[in-house]
Amino acid sequence: MKKLVFVLLCSIFPLVSFAQQSDSLKLGKSNREFFIKGDQKYKFSEYRKVFTNQEALGYMKKANTNSTVSQIFGAIGGGFIGFGLGREITKNKTVYYNGVAVKQKQSGGWGLMGIGLGAIGIGIPFAISAQKNLKKAISTQNNTPVTNEAKATSYRLDISGNSIGLSYNF
Repeated sequence: MKKLVFVLLCSIFPLVSFAQQSDSLKLGKSNREFFIKGDQKYKFSEYRKVFTNQEALGYMKKANTNSTVSQIFGAIGGGFIGFGLGREITKNKTVYYNGVAVKQKQSGGWGLMGIGLGAIGIGIPFAISAQKNLKKAISTQNNTPVTNEAKATSYRLDISGNSIGLSYNF
């Protein structure tokens, strides 16, 4: 009898724990399920269906713009780095003038890689801003406050009946 009651309780527990549905908006893990609202999954391009709050929609539009700009700078920077690296690897080129082999040096590989790093460096703040605006949009839609405060470091001495503990929170 005890085993039967135990099995019934163990089988009912998962039903109770997953029965509650949250209507809050969450970020997904891929582009196919970028936003998760309840049971429904939305792509990034469907953000106008997801956000009903006008302030949250404004944050989302800023995040979309900043993300696009960061991707453009990242692609340009990656292209320059790849092209400069290719030129640097194959910098000694043999050219034939009237049947005579002459080694010709190409220059500009490191300069192109520097330009590429600069373009990527410009794109990074736009990517960070896009992520912050995306988090603001989701918290505004869910009506939860965004906290940008740094967490305080604290020590705590816990004393219970027969034990003592020291906790350090950071």
